Amino acid sequence: MSRIPSTNGNTGTSSSGLPRSINDLDLSTFLNLMITELQNQDPLNPLDNKDMLAQISQLREVGATDRLTQTLDSVLLGQNISSATNLIGADIAALSNDGQNIEGNVQRVEIINGSPTLHVEESVHGKGASSDGNVQAGTYNYRVLWQDDAGKLFGIELSGEDAVTTTGKKGVDQSIRINNLPSTEGVKQIYRTDAEGEEPYRLVGQINGEQSNFVDGLADSDRSSAEFDRWSEVLRSTNTKRSYEVQLENVRDIRPPR
Repeated sequence: MSRIPSTNGNTGTSSSGLPRSINDLDLSTFLNLMITELQNQDPLNPLDNKDMLAQISQLREVGATDRLTQTLDSVLLGQNISSATNLIGADIAALSNDGQNIEGNVQRVEIINGSPTLHVEESVHGKGASSDGNVQAGTYNYRVLWQDDAGKLFGIELSGEDAVTTTGKKGVDQSIRINNLPSTEGVKQIYRTDAEGEEPYRLVGQINGEQSNFVDGLADSDRSSAEFDRWSEVLRSTNTKRSYEVQLENVRDIRPPR
């Protein structure tokens, strides 16, 4: 919120960048200024009593404002902590602290730098999404592959109970979103079956190692010709969950605790 300037010219800052308004001074700064003034006053022309009383009055006002600010900050923190702890166990959609749009379950709350931070965790899963795409009605299996620095090939499979079923209805699920993919050292390549869940798995896209979500909007005929048929050589990853930190103000959707 911007400050409304005073008409008496006492607000704002000087050309040196120092505050000119008494409201800009905290209690410690005001005390230092006052003590310095007393130490450096002319002994032959000391500060007048009424001026001293005026400064003491200003000092009391600054102290009261400082205490009021601390009280309001404490009340706000208490409200935020209460709101945050009420979300434990809830599923949320939010912007994580690393800038990703995520969906997950709030596991715990931690106070970091005077602000409540939600710790969100969720398993890798896929579901139909309303974003534009050409995915038809069907049941789709996915395999996500990546290599570590040693060249070992790891993967996660979404099939069987974890396969994604869509209706292909416009505005409902003409695309598929894969959520909470683990952080990896190399790029992640995403392969998919056709609408009948039949092999071969064909490449539908890739994302960088830190990215946790992928949206697939391709029709079967638009998949790449690149196939992956060496699944037996892949090490199954045990890292099938993703954890995030989220600030309370970045939560955009809440579903009640399970």
